[in-house]
Amino acid sequence: MSTPAGPGTPPPPPPYPPSPPRTDPPRWAWWVGGIAIPLVGILVTVAFGGKDSGPVAAPAPGSVDTVTQPSSPSPSGMPSSEEPEPPASSDEAPSASASASPEADLTAPDGYAEALSTMWGLAPVPCTQHEQQLINLDDGTGRTEDEDNGAVQEPGGAELLHWPDTCTGLGDYQLRALPNTRVGLLRADAPKSFDSCRAAAGTGFGALALSERNDREDRGFVEGAALCSVTDKGAVAMAVIEHIAGDAVDDVSVSGPLYVWAAAP
Repeated sequence: MSTPAGPGTPPPPPPYPPSPPRTDPPRWAWWVGGIAIPLVGILVTVAFGGKDSGPVAAPAPGSVDTVTQPSSPSPSGMPSSEEPEPPASSDEAPSASASASPEADLTAPDGYAEALSTMWGLAPVPCTQHEQQLINLDDGTGRTEDEDNGAVQEPGGAELLHWPDTCTGLGDYQLRALPNTRVGLLRADAPKSFDSCRAAAGTGFGALALSERNDREDRGFVEGAALCSVTDKGAVAMAVIEHIAGDAVDDVSVSGPLYVWAAAP
């Protein structure tokens, strides 16, 4: 039992109010949680991720995309059967009939009309008909007369004679320029123009056995070449050899374009 305070003694201070209850976890709980959570993650990884799921099954044939793969190179010295054939040796001479012919330049010089363009040709008939053909290069026309062993009865302004030299049935026809004419051969690789043709006309053109291919090629009478003439009318004619057909057994026919620069009046 407390003794009452005497007179003049101050009263005691009131008691402190009680502290509110703690709601946050104690500090040690944070340390435990910081250690436990990573440890649980490691255990889960080991438990589930560490299991070997086994090798992946290979895809079934044909299930992959069909992509064309380049063929493997062939071993050295063993060419593949699919490799292209090697190009022909450059030493091999091309066929004379395949010679490239420059495009014709039809420009007319002073004193000549614009070039006339038409056709010309040699068309052999059976030798038993005993005909020879005369070709006028002013316009490409031809006419026939009785064959006389290459002699001409009446030239009539023609420049070429096409006649059967023999009658054996095996390539009988020959071709030559008529006497007193200016006819020559312009080679296949030469420029096809007025000036080059007029110059070639002065080279002459002797008899040629058309059925002898070797002779034709040696002389330059091949596809792409041209027979050139300064005609009796003063025109310059260029008869291009565009097509040759026939051989030693069949009489040869020839055809192509004819360009004529007529002299101005």
